Amino acid sequence: MVDPYAIDAEFYDLLHPDNGDDADFWLSLAGAAEGPIVEAGTGTGRIALRLAGAGHRVVGIDPSDAMLAIARAKADEAGLDVQFAFGSLTTLGTLPRDEFGLVIVPANVFLHCEHGEDQMEALRAIAGALVAGGRVAIDLPGPARFVDGMHNGEPVLVYSAPEEGGRLEVWQVHEDDLATQTRVLSMRYERTRPDGTTWRAVSEQVLRYVYRFEMEYLLHLAGLRLLDVFGDYELGELTHESERMIFVAVRAER
Repeated sequence: MVDPYAIDAEFYDLLHPDNGDDADFWLSLAGAAEGPIVEAGTGTGRIALRLAGAGHRVVGIDPSDAMLAIARAKADEAGLDVQFAFGSLTTLGTLPRDEFGLVIVPANVFLHCEHGEDQMEALRAIAGALVAGGRVAIDLPGPARFVDGMHNGEPVLVYSAPEEGGRLEVWQVHEDDLATQTRVLSMRYERTRPDGTTWRAVSEQVLRYVYRFEMEYLLHLAGLRLLDVFGDYELGELTHESERMIFVAVRAER
């Protein structure tokens, strides 16, 4: 099976540093969790390792063997006990039921559910894995970062830095369809070597965006009761200009 994120894994930590803007937000949520924590879409373990370092029991799940290999190596180097497992949002149903105090879905991971059926399958699995009173937090793009067909095909430089006598640049190009709320996102990696030659690689992801009240309804259908919607990691109000849209919900009584 081809790893769809094998290319991205090499550069993931450059684009998602350990001290990201969301780090304290996840730590504060974890502090109130009663039971172990699941991070869905753990990548190279940026958040999972931070939580484990604070004393939490963490399971990190990701659909990329390349990402997980880096996460496990980082955990070993730091001397942290984190359970990293292969899986995706649609395979969360394999988690033990009624066991976890918190499930976090950070950094747009939920957008990788391309269909409504996948979204419901993931949310119902999350509800099933939570203990009574357990919570889920889902971090999505806010209104200011929604799909935008006006800029389709325009390259955006998201990272640039010198390295080993050359230079690394990372570009994003999207093709958005507002009717289907989807984005085809291409990540283009360009490494200029000291001899002037250039190495290039491209990865592609299909993302399904979610509106606020659409998400609230999905949570309700899945057996999750909405507690809060925030517009940033400082728990600010969701507004027209918010770049994030963060849902916090609790497992409804069964």
